[in-house]
Amino acid sequence: MRLSDKVRLLLKEKYPNPLDKRYIHILGVEKMAIKLAKMYGEDVEKASIAALMHDYSKYDSIDDAYGKLNDEDINECKEYPFLLHAYLSAYYYKELIGDDLDIFNAIRYHVFGRTNMSLLEKIIVISDYTEENRKYSNCVLCRELLFEKGIDYAIYFSTEKTIEYNMGLGKKPHPVQLEILKEYKEKIK
Repeated sequence: MRLSDKVRLLLKEKYPNPLDKRYIHILGVEKMAIKLAKMYGEDVEKASIAALMHDYSKYDSIDDAYGKLNDEDINECKEYPFLLHAYLSAYYYKELIGDDLDIFNAIRYHVFGRTNMSLLEKIIVISDYTEENRKYSNCVLCRELLFEKGIDYAIYFSTEKTIEYNMGLGKKPHPVQLEILKEYKEKIK
């Protein structure tokens, strides 16, 4: 049995309703990640595993993190709660599936990425933002830009639009988002 098949079984336990929006989103991310892995020459099995695990802990609570994540991660998740599911999902990947550091990092950093990302990390970040079930106008446009201008341009665009959206809601960007925006602005020049 391939590891991605093992992950599928875990997902079916976690999300037993095949019509669950989160489950559908996860499969959409996998579909996009596989497409991009083939396009960019990345390992398709690794892309599949990372995509399938990226939102594994989407609905877990901060209480689920105690004893699993270190204090630094827990404190960061208290300040930026949207990161909790990524950190926990990466933890569960390591506990239940395997120890490939690239897959672990792709899951852990999938929310908005980090500086100096590997190709797999980039693929998961942008697949999460652009998968076919995302109907937000910026996601649709980013999906088009991904195939017209490339993955680095799409990461720049998605980062910029996410920061703008959150600031419009009165939320401050995570400092790493600003670093990513700067890095990818340089990459696309």
